[in-house]
Amino acid sequence: MKISNWKSLAPNQKILLRFLAMMTIFVIVYFFWFVPRSWTLPIIGENYARFVHYTMMALTESTVLILKITGYQAETFNLRNIDMYDSSINVHVRNFCLGIDMMAMFTALILSFPGKWKARFWFIPLGFLGIHIINICRVTALCIVTVHYGYSNFIDRHIIFNAVATLFIFLMFVQWVKMNNQAQANQTKS
Repeated sequence: MKISNWKSLAPNQKILLRFLAMMTIFVIVYFFWFVPRSWTLPIIGENYARFVHYTMMALTESTVLILKITGYQAETFNLRNIDMYDSSINVHVRNFCLGIDMMAMFTALILSFPGKWKARFWFIPLGFLGIHIINICRVTALCIVTVHYGYSNFIDRHIIFNAVATLFIFLMFVQWVKMNNQAQANQTKS
């Protein structure tokens, strides 16, 4: 599509093009610049390491708590391992299992689309929490299936998590768009 004059575009077309351009920039910066350097960047690397540490701790400890509540014997050791007493297999959680890429893409979507900054300060953490809860459910299911059927009988948990988390992100983004459209409609009425 050739754009002859930026001013001749309708406001919705400008918003869409700006959104797509910003989203593309965020994705490129995240995957091609930040991810390869995230641990070594001054200041950022230290804070990113803390974020990963606490996300890992929340994931494993929450999973063990749910397992204990539902009657399974489990324990966390070395922060990233869940020992299932009823199974000879331990579940090992790695950094790429934390859903951080999903959280980053959710953040990029919300930052790319127009909206009030105040609303972003509560909406983005709400999305992080939702993604994290979905991940806790995934790891808990993996542990339960491991006890009953063995590790090899669980369907690909990454595909399931990605599908459910992507659907959640889509629904949250739709809600974000609706909230902002409603806010704009209220502003034009005033």
